[in-house]
Amino acid sequence: MKNYLLPASILIAAALISGSVLYTSGIGKQTASLTDTNKNGSSEVFLDTADDDIVLGEKNAPVSVIVYSDPSCPFCGAAAGGNKEVIDYLKQNDPSWTPPVPGIIKDYVNSGKAKIVFRYFPGHGLGEAATKILYCANEQGKFWQLHDVFFDNQDLMENIPALMKIAADVGIDSSKLESCLKESWPAEKLAKDTASGQALGVKGTPAFFVNGTKLEGAYSFSKFKLIIDSLLGK
Repeated sequence: MKNYLLPASILIAAALISGSVLYTSGIGKQTASLTDTNKNGSSEVFLDTADDDIVLGEKNAPVSVIVYSDPSCPFCGAAAGGNKEVIDYLKQNDPSWTPPVPGIIKDYVNSGKAKIVFRYFPGHGLGEAATKILYCANEQGKFWQLHDVFFDNQDLMENIPALMKIAADVGIDSSKLESCLKESWPAEKLAKDTASGQALGVKGTPAFFVNGTKLEGAYSFSKFKLIIDSLLGK
């Protein structure tokens, strides 16, 4: 992957994206479960998996990890296991830091203990076109494969021809993809995902909900492991 951000600009981007949450050291903000804090239940419905959600894992897995992400967000890239420059930067602050999404998939999704739900949220602001391509890739069963490649090539998020070529390279039918992108539903899903994030109080990306417990920021996998193991009674 080409150089995407220098450390100084990482600091600036993190501050702009997160507001009061500091992402740069891998430290984010954790809040209590929404089932504890929102007694009126007005936003809890968004913690349920919707029919149009993009899910990796068993539908009835005991642990649900909803991730609000943006393909153009550098810390989302690190959390997904891409954007090696940001990962290196986080490891400078915490040598034990490891990307959470690959760890969750390896240790929990692949064994049926958890599922990951991907939703878009405009964390960095340049990922809408890429996300629409990802949505359409899901129609061909290639979402997660393309997801990994996109997050490892974040310098290309505004280069639509390059993104379309990447999609073709991973085996996506270009004709079907182009037809899908002309439809209205990808833009509608972008808006729906964003609205659900706003309803749940998402302020920046990446943001995670682990069975309702909200974590905002580029936490290491070890943090998720503690929470998930607790939910599983380990």
